[in-house]
Amino acid sequence: MQVLKEEVKEKIKKAAIYEFEKNGYQKTSMRSIASSTGVTVGNLYRYFKNKDDLFNVIIQPAFQEIYKFINEFARFKKTTLSKEKQKDDFIRIFEESLIQIYIQHRPELVILLNGSKGSQMENAREQIIFLIAGRIKKEAFPRMKKKRIVAEDDFLAQVLASSFIEGISLVLNKYKDKGKTKELFTRFTHIYFRNLLNELI
Repeated sequence: MQVLKEEVKEKIKKAAIYEFEKNGYQKTSMRSIASSTGVTVGNLYRYFKNKDDLFNVIIQPAFQEIYKFINEFARFKKTTLSKEKQKDDFIRIFEESLIQIYIQHRPELVILLNGSKGSQMENAREQIIFLIAGRIKKEAFPRMKKKRIVAEDDFLAQVLASSFIEGISLVLNKYKDKGKTKELFTRFTHIYFRNLLNELI
């Protein structure tokens, strides 16, 4: 029995990420991944049972990081610091976390948000928007209501969440340079959150 080699498995995953990012799930085949890897199609199936299996192995870690990211920010608490300092702290921590996810998972996030159609994770973008919208309704709207700001509509929460994900997606698609991406993420988060935080803190 031939022993499976970890370095070959990692090489396959790297080639698959390239193919999925370039062509999307639907237009990528196991044959094209095998060709990019430099292995036979038969050998490829020894490491991954099918394209869905390979796709999920690649994408799930990025999806779990996003899920964790969303839930962690639901636990951001008020402190005795000044309101302005609280806003600055929130935005700084948010930016640092977002950039760290970008550094670790940029191509996987591009695939997840824009190239997963036809896969078992084709609804991941909508799931992420749903999670963010849920947090906005749970964390933001009640505080806004206390300040007599009417914001109870489910659709409004979805619009806010969708606009955030669309902004992130556009940045990821357009730029691969870490410095430029960090700069844009910083600008985007400041613009996106500053007015909202004025109502929450």
